[in-house]
Order: sequence, then C-alpha cells, then structure tokens
Amino acid sequence: MAPVLSGLHFLTHIALGWLVANLGDGPRKDRCLVVLSGVVLDLDGVGIVWSEHAYAATHRALGHGLISAVLVVGLAVLAADRPWTTGGLAALSFHLHLALDVVGTGGLPIRYFWPFADWAWSYSGHWVLASWPNVVVMILTLLGVAAVAWRRGRTPLECLSRRADERIARRLRFAVKSAVRD
Repeated sequence: MAPVLSGLHFLTHIALGWLVANLGDGPRKDRCLVVLSGVVLDLDGVGIVWSEHAYAATHRALGHGLISAVLVVGLAVLAADRPWTTGGLAALSFHLHLALDVVGTGGLPIRYFWPFADWAWSYSGHWVLASWPNVVVMILTLLGVAAVAWRRGRTPLECLSRRADERIARRLRFAVKSAVRD
C-alpha cells in the first residue's frame, strides 16, 4: 500500500507543478521546466536503494534544500524562453513541493539550510501519507488539472507526449460538452 500512496503523492507533486506552470503564459518547454522544478528534488530519496540509513541521511536534505532550490531555479532560468517568469514559477513549484512534504508525509523534517545549518523545517500538525487530507489535496489538484485541460486544451502529459496530451484534452473537452448538452 505504501508504494501506491507514495506514487500518488508523487503524481500530486507533478500535477501541482503543472498547475503552477499554467499560472504563466509561457511555451510548453517553460511549463515543463516548472513541472520538473517541482519534482526533481525527490531524487534525493535515491538512497533508499542502498539502505534506510542512506535514505534518512540524504532525503529531505540534498534535494529539498536551499542549494538545490538555487540550482534548480537557476537551470530553469537558463533553459527557459521566458526566463524570469519561468524562474519565479519554478521557485514556487519547488517550494510548494516542500510545503506539501512538510504537512502531508508523516513528519520527516526538511533540512532546508543543510549543510550550512542543522535547523529543520517541520510542522507539528502534519498528517501521515495515508490520510484523508492527502486525498482531498489530490482530488482538488485533479479538479484543477481537469479545469485547465478543458479551458486551455492541454494536460500534464504535454511534458511527455504531445500526441497523448492532445488526445486526452480533446476527449475531456468532448465529454464536458456532451454532458452539458444532455
């Protein structure tokens, strides 16, 4: 059950990053950079491949910190067609991921200033991964994705496949129009 929940949480991060990306009017490439900026930080969890100790030592420190934020946003700015808008949205996407992790994944603190300081960001009112608040966040995020997809004719799939994105968006628009007519 935990891998499924972790996967759903990761998909929520992707979808939230995409919603943030759609706050701007940049091209597809810039939107995908914003999405990537909101999920690439989880690469610091790769330590789980070796051991729980390696995971605990690196997760929420390496990728979830200030150094990574500056690096990720800086790379997004350099690669973007509209650098300042994309950089701002990339920073928002990155930090929205952090906020969701702090409140919705069971309390593992984020060591934002590591290796410069040992201070960790946590929230005493956090909830566990398998909880109704995370389900609510996921449902609201999916509703937001559906609204943007219907309105703008694109989905988060645009970052993987233009063809799949166009098909899904077209079907969603058709389904909504059909439901409204009936």
